[in-house]
Amino acid sequence: MWKRLLLIRGAELAVLALLAAIPLMVDNSYVLGLLTLLAIYGILLIGLDVTVGYLGQVNLAQAAFLGLGAYAAGLCVANFDFGMLAALAAALVVGLIFGTLLAFPALRLEGPQFALATLSFAALSATVLNEWEGLTLGAQGLQVSRPPFLGMTLDAPGFFWLCLLLLALVWMAMRNLLSSQWGRAFEALRDSPIATDAMGVGTYRHMVAGFALASGLGGLAGGLYAFNFQYLQPQSFGWDLMVILLLGVVLGGRKSLWGALVGASLIALLPNLLSNRGLFQIFSAIGLLIALAAGGQGLLKKTTRPFQALAPVAAMGILMVGSLIVENTEDWRKAIFALMLFSVVVGLPEGLMGFAARFLTKLFHIEPPRLPAPASLDTVLPKRTANGGALLELRGLERYFGGVKAVDGVSMTVQAGEIHGLIGPNGSGKSTAVNVISGLYVPTGGDMLLRGKLLPVGSLFKVARTGVARTFQNLQLFGELSALDNVMVALKDVYRSPLPLVLLGLARAEEKRASAAALALLELVGLGDQARSLAKDLTYGDQRFLEIARALARKPELLILDEPAAGLAHPDVNKLMDIIKRIHERGISIILIEHHMDVISELCGVVTVLDGGKIIAAGTAEQVKRDPKVIEAYLGVVDDPAGAAVPAQAG
Repeated sequence: MWKRLLLIRGAELAVLALLAAIPLMVDNSYVLGLLTLLAIYGILLIGLDVTVGYLGQVNLAQAAFLGLGAYAAGLCVANFDFGMLAALAAALVVGLIFGTLLAFPALRLEGPQFALATLSFAALSATVLNEWEGLTLGAQGLQVSRPPFLGMTLDAPGFFWLCLLLLALVWMAMRNLLSSQWGRAFEALRDSPIATDAMGVGTYRHMVAGFALASGLGGLAGGLYAFNFQYLQPQSFGWDLMVILLLGVVLGGRKSLWGALVGASLIALLPNLLSNRGLFQIFSAIGLLIALAAGGQGLLKKTTRPFQALAPVAAMGILMVGSLIVENTEDWRKAIFALMLFSVVVGLPEGLMGFAARFLTKLFHIEPPRLPAPASLDTVLPKRTANGGALLELRGLERYFGGVKAVDGVSMTVQAGEIHGLIGPNGSGKSTAVNVISGLYVPTGGDMLLRGKLLPVGSLFKVARTGVARTFQNLQLFGELSALDNVMVALKDVYRSPLPLVLLGLARAEEKRASAAALALLELVGLGDQARSLAKDLTYGDQRFLEIARALARKPELLILDEPAAGLAHPDVNKLMDIIKRIHERGISIILIEHHMDVISELCGVVTVLDGGKIIAAGTAEQVKRDPKVIEAYLGVVDDPAGAAVPAQAG
């Protein structure tokens, strides 16, 4: 643990101290200007990485927020005589406001549609800044004076130190935020928005918060940009800058503060590399070597396909040859950016720092932080008193898809403390029914009551907050998160620290308690020794068990298991039944959808059978297995010579 802290925190302090000391050793205004731009771009890219790296959205509006923040700060100084702190605060607030306003409609879109929405906003912002000449002076440009900071007039080194201080503060705040429940929620909703809502986290609110935060940091960086250059033109915040910013995030490494810093260094230096042919040749050669090393390593470990390994080598080879042939590399800057972006996206998706982190972890044998001891299961998942009575009531529940009546007038009662089986042939409406109950689908008609109160409809998030948790027929895990983090995302009644305390790093005790609680649930399903494994790397059976542990983190009153034994080997089916029995012993009511009749027979006290969206039988497992309607629905029937109904085929 101490080794990890010394290496990681020590590296942060060393880099910060080195950057801060450069103005004391180098008396060169040009170098100082590059360092100041590096610090500004560092803040900007940390914000952009929230949307690109954590939320998984291609955000093409960050350059626009840089421009809006720059003009907001400049105009506040010019028109209202703001000091530097007040002007920077105004730039931050402008970024937050416009980011929130854009997030509400844009984040309802996905993939290319979201990218186009942010691109449209960027184009509109540039147009408004250019055409509103009465305020911004348009293409003529806006002169900005650097106001005093706390009564002091800052020279170039002083302003650089201010930018570096703000970068350090943003770095620490974002490190605390992204290693907390907020960061886990951002990553979870990127992997599976449906499961995130079903865990009671709230996809939309977290996406809006993340995008607004990124936009606010863009506005803050814009204020610093204005006071650095002291002259603004709308075309400075156009398409070229957007591409460079995306290149910086992807090249440096997504989901990494170090990646943002490396990316900022590269895009601050890139224009100068392009203007100096010799430096650009060196840069191209280094890029080719990295592409060869990454591609060769991937091929040797069989983690990379040949195209993925060779395409970046070819692209960087073209760049290397071009640097030797082309006289003026600045004329080819767009082609150069495109080749670099292609090389990184295809061959090094984790970026330079992702590649370096794996190498350094092995080199220094850096171990992950030690996990706490698991909490008491009675604390994490208290036993519920079996007080009986109706827990869930369905009254004439309907769900139609056009003319298809997937659920047609289903009335059913689940008693508190029981395991209620829900079975039926494929297409009978079982999964549709639980999708309606859990809020994934809006019912066409009927009522649903939990403890006598109407259950929310059409909202996984709201239903999860009432005490209903579920698993999915098709796994909905957060694949890029560890098993431990998958459970920690869903924990209920653990995270109480307000956002300011999280940003200040004062929620670590809460995080430790959350880890201990999540470990207790992993122990319950037999995954305690796999806590650090990524969910996508677990076996299929363990993934099923992990999804159950994550649902239990909600401390549910009603747990819905949608075909948990589907695809499991016989030993895993036995393990699953043992897990369900242990869950039931804690007083949790369960709706179990399953095709394995031996599982239903052993676990369920009451079984309801659906066919064609209607209930055709209800009773004990033995009763429904002998029901002629059930036999006909599953197997079809023929008459034997004696006239008795027998199964026509084995199911």
